[in-house]
Amino acid sequence: MKDNYEVSEISLDDARPIVQRNNRKEDIYGLDYPWQGGLFHNCYGLFHEGKLVGASQFCSYRKNKQWHVPFHKEYFGCHHDTYEGFYELARLAVDPLDEHNITSWFLSRAIKLLNPKVLVTAAEEDKGGTIYKATNFDYYGLMYDRDWYEPDKPFHVYLKIFDKNIECWWEKT
Repeated sequence: MKDNYEVSEISLDDARPIVQRNNRKEDIYGLDYPWQGGLFHNCYGLFHEGKLVGASQFCSYRKNKQWHVPFHKEYFGCHHDTYEGFYELARLAVDPLDEHNITSWFLSRAIKLLNPKVLVTAAEEDKGGTIYKATNFDYYGLMYDRDWYEPDKPFHVYLKIFDKNIECWWEKT
C-alpha cells in the first residue's frame, strides 16, 4: 500500500546511486555540462518506510541571452518570455518493488512538488516511454539532438504543458 511511501526533495548526490543502479545511462545528467551556471538540478526521492528507493532528476537550463530563446523554442517546442518553470525530466529511476504503479505514482508527486510550467522528457528509441504515456504526457514522435552526449541518436519526445497560456508548436503524433 502506498501509505508507506513518501516523496520529498533530495540532493543530486542522494539521487546518484539510485540512478546508477537502475538506469542504462551511466550517471546523473549534466555533471560535465559545458556552460558554467547554465544547468540547474531539482531532484526528488521516493522513500519506502524511510529508505530511498527512487529518484527523479529535473533540469532547468539558463543559457546566455544569444542562445536562450532559440534553445528553448527548439528544445521545448514552445515560447515564454522568461522560461522560468521550463524543465526537462533527465533521469527517473526506481528500485524494483512489488508496489503496483509506484513509478507513475512517484513521478506524478515529484512533478507536483516541482510545479513546472512546461516539462519535456525523452525516452530511448528502444524503450518507447511507457511511463510517460501512463502519466499523460503528449507524444511528439522521434527527434534528434535531444541528448548532449548522443546528438545523433533518436529519442521519443514527450511534453506536458501545465501553464494554459503556453502553446506547443510541435505536432502531436
